[in-house]
Amino acid sequence: MTRVCALAMALLVPAAAVAQPSWSSAIVDVRQTARVHVGPFYATPALQLKELGVDNNVFNADGDQQSDFTFTVVPKADVWVPMARRALLQATAATDLVWYAQYRAERSVDPRLAFRGELYLHRITLFGESAYLNTRERPNHEIDLRSRHLENGLRAGAGLALTPKFSVELAGHQLTTRYDADAEFDGTSLQRTLNRETRGLEVTARYQLTPLTGMGVRYDKLRDTFTFLPARNSESYRVMPGVEFKPRALVNGSAYVGYRKFTPSEPGTLQEFSGLVAQLGLSYTLLGATRFGLSYRRDLTYSYEERQPFFVDNSVGASVRRAIGRRFDAILSADRHAYEYRDALVGDQSVVGAPRIDVTWNYAASIGYRVGRDGRVGFGVSYWQRESTTKRFRDYDNLRIGSSLSFGS
Repeated sequence: MTRVCALAMALLVPAAAVAQPSWSSAIVDVRQTARVHVGPFYATPALQLKELGVDNNVFNADGDQQSDFTFTVVPKADVWVPMARRALLQATAATDLVWYAQYRAERSVDPRLAFRGELYLHRITLFGESAYLNTRERPNHEIDLRSRHLENGLRAGAGLALTPKFSVELAGHQLTTRYDADAEFDGTSLQRTLNRETRGLEVTARYQLTPLTGMGVRYDKLRDTFTFLPARNSESYRVMPGVEFKPRALVNGSAYVGYRKFTPSEPGTLQEFSGLVAQLGLSYTLLGATRFGLSYRRDLTYSYEERQPFFVDNSVGASVRRAIGRRFDAILSADRHAYEYRDALVGDQSVVGAPRIDVTWNYAASIGYRVGRDGRVGFGVSYWQRESTTKRFRDYDNLRIGSSLSFGS
C-alpha cells in the first residue's frame, strides 16, 4: 500500500476493529488510553524531536560533501469523538518542522492530516478515511532531492463479522501523487515521471485463531494512471496470506507474503513482473528486557528514471533494544535496501540492457533515558552508505550525530 494509505491506517483506528459484533472495542481503548478528556473529546498530544545534530552530507553527494547543523520537530495530536457507542470519529494532525542552520533552502514545514470515521451496525462496520501529506521529505532512498510533493488518499468500505472469529472486509481506495512543476532531479522532471493516480479494490479475510493471534488473506487490485506519461500506465493485483499478532502476544506484529502480477496497459512499453512480494514487521521480547525486531519488504516502486521506470524494492532490517535498569536503554539497528531496476522497452527490446542494482545500508546506535510513561530522550549516531552497480555518481556515505526526544503517542 502506498505511503499515505499506510499513514492513515497506522495513525487511525485499526482495521481489525471490524470484527466486533456490536460496538467496537476501539471506543473502550480510546477512553482508557487518551491522555486528555474534555466533554465528548478525547485527545493525546505528542511531541517528537526526530534529530538534533549534524548532518555530514546534506545533499547525499558523491564528491564534495556539505555538512550542516539540523533539527526536526514534530508536534502531533490525536483527537477522538465516540458517539453513543455506535460510531467513532478520529482526526490526526502533525507537522514536520525541518530546520538547517546554513542551507536555508532545505528548511521546510511538512503538514500531514488524517481522518477516519466508523459506524457500528451490529455485525457490520462501515468506515471511511482520508489522508493528506504535503512534504519535502525524500520519498525513498532513490531520490536525493528534497522536493515538494502532495499525496491525497481516500479509502472507504465495510467489514462484516460472519462469526465471532471470522470477518471479511471490502474497501476501495484512491491515491493522488503530485510533484511541483520545478522539481527536477538528475535532469529529469519529477512531475513528468511520477505524477499519477492509483485506484484499487481490496478484500481482506481474517480468522482469529486465539485471542492474541490471527491469520488472514489480502487481495488488492490496482490501476495506476500517469498524468504526463501514459506509457507508464499499468494494472496489477496482489494476493498475500499472512498472520497477525496482537501486542500482548509473545511475538508482536504481522507477516504477509504472497504474489503480485504487474501488467503494463500498453504492450511493449514496460516489462511485466510476476513474483514474490512481502510486508513483514515482527518483534519478540525476551525476559521483558530485550526486544528483537525484524522487518522485510519486497514490492514494486515507480522510479523517476524514464528509461528505468520502476524497481523491485527488496529491503530487510533488524534491531535490538536492551533495557538497562529501569530508565536507560540501548538500541542497535541495521537496514539494507536493494533497488533492482527494470528497463523500459521499445517493442520487445530493453532500452538500457545493463542490469542495475542500488544498495543502501543504514547502521544506527543510540542510548536513551525513559521519561514518564511514554517519553524518551536519546543520543545516537547513524551511518548511511549507498552503492550502485552502474551509476557511480549514486555512491555516497553520510554520518549523522545527534539527539532525539519523544513524548506521547
